[in-house]
Amino acid sequence: MIIEIIPNEGFKLNSDTFCWTDDRKLVRQKLKNQHKEDDRVIEMSQFFDGDTSHDIDQKRDIYQDINGMKNYFFLSYDKDNLLNELEVHWGIKIWIDNTEMEFGKDIDIYLNHLKLKGYHFKEIEQGNYLFEKLKITIADSESTGGDGNGLSYLYSGQDIEHLIEN
Repeated sequence: MIIEIIPNEGFKLNSDTFCWTDDRKLVRQKLKNQHKEDDRVIEMSQFFDGDTSHDIDQKRDIYQDINGMKNYFFLSYDKDNLLNELEVHWGIKIWIDNTEMEFGKDIDIYLNHLKLKGYHFKEIEQGNYLFEKLKITIADSESTGGDGNGLSYLYSGQDIEHLIEN
């Protein structure tokens, strides 16, 4: 399987295009309803004197081992069930501006390739790199609880303001 990141628009998974703001039902149909729904409210009120306005309403579908291949990724949706985030944890080749990225391979190779193409990054946490122009982050295995410098995580979103420090 291959995911091609299309900055500011969404992504392609194999031959299907998924646009930010696609309806959840449409996304599920394109992926043949091979998801596990993982909607939940993450209560934050205990940290804000009982104020429930800080609670997080997570709407997410988990996909694992779809199309007969080993893979694991999440698609997240806004309050209106419109697609707004992609998280890939393993098993899918990533294409970004003609750069192919494989999980487990040295992340420094990809950082250098993208930098040569004019995409600057900053390390937002150790082993976790933000490409603001591409609206993605990539992370190495060690930063996600494993060992080594291999690519182990990709995040792409419609809006990445929550990742940008002011």
